[in-house]
Amino acid sequence: MAHPDAGLVHIGAHCALSSCNLNDFLPIRCRCDRLYCRDHIQPDAHACPVLAEQAQPGEPTSFSKLQRCAAQSCTKPSLEAYVAVAEDTAGRSPALCPGCSQAFCAEHREPKAHLCRPAEAAASIPQKNATAKALLAKHFGSSSGATSGSAARPSLPTSNPKKLEQQRKLAVIKMRHKAKPADPKDAAAAVPMDERLHVKVRRAEEDPALERILWFRKSIWTGRAVDMLGSQFKMNISDSQPLKLLYVHDEGTSVELRTDVALADQIHDGASLCLSR
Repeated sequence: MAHPDAGLVHIGAHCALSSCNLNDFLPIRCRCDRLYCRDHIQPDAHACPVLAEQAQPGEPTSFSKLQRCAAQSCTKPSLEAYVAVAEDTAGRSPALCPGCSQAFCAEHREPKAHLCRPAEAAASIPQKNATAKALLAKHFGSSSGATSGSAARPSLPTSNPKKLEQQRKLAVIKMRHKAKPADPKDAAAAVPMDERLHVKVRRAEEDPALERILWFRKSIWTGRAVDMLGSQFKMNISDSQPLKLLYVHDEGTSVELRTDVALADQIHDGASLCLSR
């Protein structure tokens, strides 16, 4: 009767340590030219004769001076320490990670086990960061000049409608933490968040950095919103000097809003507004 494993292809090799004899699929060859499992590849674990021959008289035959595994907090010797021979490098493949070119022990030899980070990619990160900072400074100016009177409102960096909508939603989320009610009566009222319209408002002659973040009820008419903003900014309203509310587009252009239409029907949540005579 044929053996049940006769048709199987034998993979790997048995550990050369007689007390182990484990069939390891990825055995490691020691300097003594024998194959061992990862638990017995250390010279002390199998009484390696090569290590004993290289040891000086009176010195213990240990692997304490071998190159350590490059994985953080690992104290085991690396695989390269067992196979690297300074006087015999011809025809030998180094036991290094092909990604980061560092030496690891049997436990951390797989790229996933040591969170492999290719050397070229790691070296290019600082250069990419510097390039990104240079582009930001070129198109939007430095942060120190953000409050200067000549600083223009930067436009959104993309024209993709989906990305623009995502950026607007993110801006509204940030505004919710700072927004104050434009109507003092709403200060004590529990108005649901989905019934609020958040805006950034400033005077026409003011620096954009001085804009205020407010919120209105979505049911408010634009004419009533103008009256509230005039009170907020202490701007008198009269027939001879009426106030105009301008909606400032992302690209910097503006359009006057109609006072006889609901504010929520003319602007989006998180819009920028400007009060002008």
